[in-house]
Amino acid sequence: MSFTLIKNMADNDKLPNSVLFYGNEEYYIDYSAKYIKNKYIGKSYENMNYAEFEKPESLKDYFEFTDTFPFMSDKKLCIVKDAVFLTSAGSLDKKEEEKLSKYIDENKDCITVFIIKDGKPDSRKKVVKKLKDMKAVFEFNRLNETELTKYIRDEFKKNSFSISMADANYMANNTGYLEYESRVSLYHVNNEIHKIMSHNQERKNVTNADLDALMVKSVESNIFGLVDSICENNKKKAFEILDEMLLNNTPEQYIIHMITRQYRMLYRYLLLQKKGYSLNEIINNMKIKNFVASKLARQSGKLSIKTIEYYMKRFLEIDRRIKTGEIDGRLGLELITNGIIGSTVNS
Repeated sequence: MSFTLIKNMADNDKLPNSVLFYGNEEYYIDYSAKYIKNKYIGKSYENMNYAEFEKPESLKDYFEFTDTFPFMSDKKLCIVKDAVFLTSAGSLDKKEEEKLSKYIDENKDCITVFIIKDGKPDSRKKVVKKLKDMKAVFEFNRLNETELTKYIRDEFKKNSFSISMADANYMANNTGYLEYESRVSLYHVNNEIHKIMSHNQERKNVTNADLDALMVKSVESNIFGLVDSICENNKKKAFEILDEMLLNNTPEQYIIHMITRQYRMLYRYLLLQKKGYSLNEIINNMKIKNFVASKLARQSGKLSIKTIEYYMKRFLEIDRRIKTGEIDGRLGLELITNGIIGSTVNS
């Protein structure tokens, strides 16, 4: 993991004087920059030795800061946020690009952290090539299921709380972090962890019941629960989940879209299973995560292809009636939740 590399380099004074951070896990990007700051910059002279620049169009102010010597410190530190000029979407004046390239080679008194959160560095650019040659480009990827489960457990442990591996995994799979194209970051996960700890200060033990009572579950987690309830003919539970989603201001049309998407995934899963695909082959073919495949496997055991085809026809009909103004979205959801439960289709 990039953060571990950065930490080890900083701790052993082997951090390059210019580094580039990018990727889709903003928490670890920010955490790494903060770790470097705490390692090299003392509080007493922070205003003399530390500077931040946000999406600079010119590096004039940056060079003015980096060209002066550190004050009562071995190093200065400069954070350049949203360094668009290192991506294909931006550029620098040729003279500034040359000066920056030369600075990276020669300036030993100031550490610069270039940060890109929206996009990737352009490997054709001279400065990016130089940083790559120095092994100073670090990508911060989102955690996978195993890593997120461990992260959650470790965060509780650091604060003297206990949680089982199974419950940590349950939390990981219900935060929304692992979902397809999720925008949920570790910042959100940390907020959930701190909220749960604040409600369990006396017990110092986190249970599955605590997670169910306190966590704000993601839309996709609720959709899995709703489809589970429909598959199990559990009308009461289905309406409880539906009410919770509506209370959290989840748009009605979006819920219908997500339910339809879930049944399409189940349909595809069953077709692949019928063709003799193994679970791993299905995961690769559908490009889904292990925990999603496990849930599809569980749900598909209660359905047939004909049943799913029937459901999807009902969804399309209800969607048409909503869009033509024949019924409103709430009634459409109730028809899906109430009308389909108990329906029977010959396999």
